[in-house]
Amino acid sequence: MESVKRVNVLGCPFDAISFSDTVAWIKRAVLENKRLQVVPGSIDFVMKAKRDPKFAEELWRADLVIADGVPIVWAASLLGDPICGRVSGTDLVWHCAGVSAETGCAVALIGAMPGVALRAAQKMQAHFPGAKLHAIPTPFPLGPQENAELIERIKAVNAKIVLAALGAPRQERWVQTHLASCEANVGIGCGSAFDIICGDQPRAPRWMRDNGLEWLHRLLLDPKRLGRRYLIEDTPFLFHLLGAIARRKFQSEGNHL
Repeated sequence: MESVKRVNVLGCPFDAISFSDTVAWIKRAVLENKRLQVVPGSIDFVMKAKRDPKFAEELWRADLVIADGVPIVWAASLLGDPICGRVSGTDLVWHCAGVSAETGCAVALIGAMPGVALRAAQKMQAHFPGAKLHAIPTPFPLGPQENAELIERIKAVNAKIVLAALGAPRQERWVQTHLASCEANVGIGCGSAFDIICGDQPRAPRWMRDNGLEWLHRLLLDPKRLGRRYLIEDTPFLFHLLGAIARRKFQSEGNHL
């Protein structure tokens, strides 16, 4: 498949690809029997990668890292390497059901809390009647034996797309490590997408999503769980970004002397 421009946002890769082209890549990987790992990345991913060099290396090895958040799009532009806009991970999961309906390929939904993946599959199935969606119960913790059993269940339904809601960075590591063993083509870490699709987690209004405020909506809904992530762990992103912008400006001025 053709390459796309890869942008470095504070040490984390993001690919300059549109939503429609991302869906086309997924469909083509299924039809051409290619392997494709798609990572919907956010500010939280950038900060996790800064704290965990191994995770940063894993992200750079992924086939596509998409900007699952408007602030990443803004940051790329401010750093002088604009990308093609936001590619919502939740919307991408939804469209994978459409790819299934179009191509006849099976999709495996793994992870999330008990019953959530099943209800998400049912919601998508109602919208795409021809889709082949399989919610596969996922044991926790995922030790070697549990992983082997999960892989066998995925193979049993002949899934060509695996949607993994295991939380970052575990879901990205799982896809990168086990996608080939599943004999699947496409693997996507999808975080809370199943919770949003099945209705357990209300989605931010469109105006908040379009203006980079989806994190605030999620924080207000679940401050106990997300307060530390957004207010402590992810806040340094702004200072790293301002520092990178200042260095870029200084280098630019130095080049003109």
